Amino acid sequence: MLIKFICFCIGVLTVSGFLCDVFPKYSGGIPNSDDFTTTVNVPAKCRNGTFRWDYPKGHAMLHFQNMHEMEITICIMDRVGGTVFNVTEKATNQRLGTFDYETSACFEPTSERDIVLQVDAPLSLRYMGEFEYRIYK
Repeated sequence: MLIKFICFCIGVLTVSGFLCDVFPKYSGGIPNSDDFTTTVNVPAKCRNGTFRWDYPKGHAMLHFQNMHEMEITICIMDRVGGTVFNVTEKATNQRLGTFDYETSACFEPTSERDIVLQVDAPLSLRYMGEFEYRIYK
């Protein structure tokens, strides 16, 4: 029984990718400038997960590493206050539409290239925001 369960888990991870939670990492305290920019790398194995940003300020570049694939769709959905962010796909400057707990905002890359989502923090101070991302083939 245990071997069947382990095989099932390996199969799920192989099909859907790893679930990864990513967030900005700071050195020297939380930034206090609207000009602050940081890069958050999402490993290639992370096909599903969340992006969480505590005390967001400035911009975070959500860089999906080694995502040089044409036949994918990336979708985001609100988890906890994630709708406070403006999210833009950087290669085409395409702003992702509105998203909430029930509606995803999705886009399909138009060429083989790195995928970077620019996440802009709101101008007013917030405790945190979090959204879910999913990559579909």
